[in-house]
Amino acid sequence: MPEANVYSVYGDKGWDEQYRHLFEERLKTIHHQDHTSASLQVSHESIITKAVCLALKKTESEWGKPPTHFAFFLMGSGGRREQSFWSDQDHGLVFDSDNEEDVEYFLHFGAEIVYALEKVGYKRCDGNVMASSSRWCRSSKQWEEQVRIWLRTGTWETLRYTLTFVDSTPFYGQNEIFTKLKRTLFQMIKAEPFLLQRFTENTGRLKKGIGLFNQLLVEPKGKHQGEFDFKQIVLFPYVNSLRLLALEQQILSSSTLERFQQLPDKYVHVKEMKKTFTDILEQQLIWHKNTKDYEDIHYLKIDQLNKEERKLVKKWVKQGHRLYQEIAKDFIKG
Repeated sequence: MPEANVYSVYGDKGWDEQYRHLFEERLKTIHHQDHTSASLQVSHESIITKAVCLALKKTESEWGKPPTHFAFFLMGSGGRREQSFWSDQDHGLVFDSDNEEDVEYFLHFGAEIVYALEKVGYKRCDGNVMASSSRWCRSSKQWEEQVRIWLRTGTWETLRYTLTFVDSTPFYGQNEIFTKLKRTLFQMIKAEPFLLQRFTENTGRLKKGIGLFNQLLVEPKGKHQGEFDFKQIVLFPYVNSLRLLALEQQILSSSTLERFQQLPDKYVHVKEMKKTFTDILEQQLIWHKNTKDYEDIHYLKIDQLNKEERKLVKKWVKQGHRLYQEIAKDFIKG
């Protein structure tokens, strides 16, 4: 199967002008306005939708109409509806065909999507989790076989791919194609309960955030030396915890907030933490309002936080780590 880099996307003045206008719209609607986390997601989704539509129109101008039904889906923070002001790309495609020429069409479409999103301010995924890659651009039949292989292989890498897909949500196209695939994955996991333990082990290495003297631990070296990794230390324990519970409870929603909401009452003590996670998302926007690029969006400059803010971060860290350890203990016990 051809890889994404076979299908080069060349700049075209006419199309690039449209992308430039869309990038300006992004600056106006995302960066030059005050937002709640919910309103920010709506703005991101509007820009991404327009970028995907432009990518499709450009593909159609060169390759014709899509040869079959398809669904474009988001993963990562976009899939969970937790994007901050800057975000990278995590997405894929599923389509109803096994014809080799159709595969080539959608790989090219995926490459156009990547190009369009990059032009409007969404950084390419370093791990190549994008619809331009044959790993993330497949027919329904190929996708179903792929997730079976991931689960059967059960390596750290293939389980991580699976967890990445679990956080996916349909975004553009025929949503039912995607939903059927995701439902199939959840049924596979339900049939093999031991996988919950494997998933728990896969996400169990929580990054330490508080030192022996109750100080916030910062990066010791590198570009972010002296800064606090907010994403890994604060956000991810909650995200990973609710993903595990979603798998156990067969909750298809990819949003962490929706997962909180849909938990059964036996998890009332977990559901009560939805407010905490909402506060984390909102405060993150306040702290990152003036962040200029994606590389800095997940870090905090500790020396710019006052005493009460540092206290708040420590509380969130302790609560999140305690939540994950509680859930992990039950799942590893089986």
